[in-house]
Amino acid sequence: MARAHSHYYRLLVLLLLLLPAATGAPYSSLCHSPAAAKDVPFDHSHGGTTPALPWTSTGHFSGGGDLHFAAGRSYARAFSFHPRDGSASATADSAVTRLSATLTLEGSRLTRRHGNRPHSVSFDLDGYYSTAAAATAELCMVGSGSYAREDGSGVVVLSDVVLRLTVPRPSNLSAPFVTGRLGGVDFNPVALVAYAEDDYAYGEAASCPPAPPLDGARRVLRAGFSCRLLRALLGRGSYGLEYRQPGGRGASGFPLRLRHRSMYINQMSCAAADGAVRAYMVFYADQPAAFPSNDTARWGRERGFLVGDEALVADGFWDSSRSRLCLKACRVASSGQSGADLAVRECGIGASFWFPAVWSLRDRSVVAGMIWNASGSINGDAAAVISVSRTGGYAYQVAGIKYNYTRVEEAKQHHDSMPALSKERNGRFPGNSSFRDFAFGFSLKKRGLTGYAWPVAIGSALVEGDGLVADAAFAAEEVNRKRLVNVSYSLRYYAPTAYGDSSANSPQLRRISAEGVYDTRAGSLCMVACQAINVKSPESDCEVLVTVQFAPMDAVARERAVGMISSLRKPGDDPLFFEALDFAGDGMYVERLAESVSRMDMESIMQVASMALSCVFTALQLRHVKKHPEALPAMSVTALVVLAIGYVIPLVLNLEDTYSRDSRSRRQFVKLTGGGLLELNALVLRASTVLALVLQLRLLQLALSSRRSSADQAGSKREGSSPSSSSSDADADAERSTLWVCLPLYALGAAVVWIVHTSDGPPGLSAPPGPRLVDDLAAYAGLVLDAFLLPQVVRNALSGSRVRALSPWFYAGGAAVRAAPHAYDAFRRRTYVPSLRPSFAYAGPRDDLFGVGWDVAVPCGAAVLAALLFLQQRLGGAFLCGSKSRGAGEYEMVSTRS
Repeated sequence: MARAHSHYYRLLVLLLLLLPAATGAPYSSLCHSPAAAKDVPFDHSHGGTTPALPWTSTGHFSGGGDLHFAAGRSYARAFSFHPRDGSASATADSAVTRLSATLTLEGSRLTRRHGNRPHSVSFDLDGYYSTAAAATAELCMVGSGSYAREDGSGVVVLSDVVLRLTVPRPSNLSAPFVTGRLGGVDFNPVALVAYAEDDYAYGEAASCPPAPPLDGARRVLRAGFSCRLLRALLGRGSYGLEYRQPGGRGASGFPLRLRHRSMYINQMSCAAADGAVRAYMVFYADQPAAFPSNDTARWGRERGFLVGDEALVADGFWDSSRSRLCLKACRVASSGQSGADLAVRECGIGASFWFPAVWSLRDRSVVAGMIWNASGSINGDAAAVISVSRTGGYAYQVAGIKYNYTRVEEAKQHHDSMPALSKERNGRFPGNSSFRDFAFGFSLKKRGLTGYAWPVAIGSALVEGDGLVADAAFAAEEVNRKRLVNVSYSLRYYAPTAYGDSSANSPQLRRISAEGVYDTRAGSLCMVACQAINVKSPESDCEVLVTVQFAPMDAVARERAVGMISSLRKPGDDPLFFEALDFAGDGMYVERLAESVSRMDMESIMQVASMALSCVFTALQLRHVKKHPEALPAMSVTALVVLAIGYVIPLVLNLEDTYSRDSRSRRQFVKLTGGGLLELNALVLRASTVLALVLQLRLLQLALSSRRSSADQAGSKREGSSPSSSSSDADADAERSTLWVCLPLYALGAAVVWIVHTSDGPPGLSAPPGPRLVDDLAAYAGLVLDAFLLPQVVRNALSGSRVRALSPWFYAGGAAVRAAPHAYDAFRRRTYVPSLRPSFAYAGPRDDLFGVGWDVAVPCGAAVLAALLFLQQRLGGAFLCGSKSRGAGEYEMVSTRS
């Protein structure tokens, strides 16, 4: 009975939420804005056009404590406002529009049991939007809201809610924000602010200074202006700031009031027609303990509107001739205690961003820039400049960058002076397969704190960034040719307080940039490094030495690598000296390789089993045609040829290279596990492929022989016709028609593959290098083989045949064999995460088209073709068209009586 009452209660709450807002307090008593000077009635016959309605998807709110939003963590607070489709209606006043909308507040709730949890409150509102004022428009709406109770027992209903928004028309550099208040009888007012997302008026063109020299800027927008790419490149991650004031007392101040540590380009919009850009940049005085994880910070960093200690609003243009962004900016500061009352202060600030083309030990900026007081000269001593750089956030490729080694010779001297690093050792070390072998996690031996080290450049190959680009750039041969190879690394780790920074009571996150040499015969790294002096200073100590000794990859060891981070300064008087930190790399190659070998063993067995089943199904088809000789002429020769070519290709292209992306890596796996299973599977697979080809050729030979004998028989009876001769002619016509249908179809598919491949153009900054044309065509050939039943279905449809030409084992089993790799690929995507360069023995990328869509489409297509063939062999080839014509092999008895 209690359960029934609970259902009635929820139904009652739902009905309350569906009631119109008018059931609460009157609109005129809640709204006292120009938009609600009078409760204007609807006038559906009123002409004219409806003005553009306000909307925002990335706003920020403050307050809401009595709505159970957790205090603090302003970066995780967001609101969205969207008018409902079709809700706008004209009124008697042409400047006033009535509309309905949904407002949603998103943030986190502090729960007793689970800590911070996502929390949202939704409001259904109805009101009026007035554009009567020249510079601003006003919105006033009333309604109700609701949110779920913490224990999940129901919802809380909020009544008599009123929303007021002020919208600049149009927004510009001086008025870029939508501001407002949300209040109700059940909660205190909530302040709202958002960056205007449309109807923006750009000011006069900004000007970029001639300095600093930007000859090394990358041409990131070669094909023309792309707002999407520019926003993705500039809008990810935190920017570090460095303040430079070269002048003395007469130097003008910095463009910002506070010394901030980090900056985010939080919002960016473009006018793609002329390359105009506007942006909102937010600054934090301290590194935000802010953004503890991607989950809790996704609103602030990716979708939401950030409110920091200070901000800039800017607009300008992308200078394509020099590959940089030129902006003019105004300072933004909070004008109230809520933090959401943002006001534009003084302007006259310049900003510029570009993408460095050369990296070095001291500068590995993906994005660099500067902010200055535009009233002064940045070329002389009269200006204070804030240098801006971002080194993190490699979601997009860093193609086009070169690395400039500057301290390799010094690192070589340290390497030669340490016998433990330079002594040649037996074993195989990183460098033979993939750049990923050089990356490793580690932990400090004394403190137990963890870190991670990864290569930036190996030799002449830049491997920082996306793995696909790195795989394409990394050349193992370059590593194998030399004993000492230039390398560059980045290290990130938590360490105890260093450099006498007693203000930090907890371990601090430290970042190190290092470059030096890698000894391929000793498996050792020796690098000179730069490390930040403390977390609040951009200055670095570049007298640091990092040494690493890798364990052999073919040996069983508890530690993958051991190393040390030490100071090159003399202890005692030098305040930058610090005690050496020993660390050990966690994990080991053998464990990862054993996992990969086990998977490849299973894939090899599956591959052999698939080929063995193909042999069995072909043998059963031979048995079928022996029992039913009339099936031979009815088989599609085109389908048999497609299958035969499918067996020939692996033998011609070398079986090992065809089914593995990296045959050298495969041989290493075999050597690591003592050979055996993989090599045995390769031999069995080759033998079964040859057997399948022989059986398929025998089937093809029987089909051709039956047609030749039928043709000879028909030729010997020129003076009359017979059932056999007419059947032979029908078979020949049906086969020719099938060929004329399938060959253009196959050619069209190949042309589409070629067009798609060439239209992608050369790989740019936003995409990794794609496969070669031959790889795309090979994958397309696999798709043709997947649809090997298509010619038989076409032939049956054209001839109307009901002859059971193919055994169910042959067509159903063959379709299952072709669909199985796609089913396995879908399983592999969910269960297998490669730790080294991936190698595939089964369902390899070159064997066919693989992907989420293809893994569904190919099995479904194979099943549809098998089902059509099943119906054709029982109902007639043209059963879908309703034809009752007789097919080949079906004859009518003609009476000979006069």
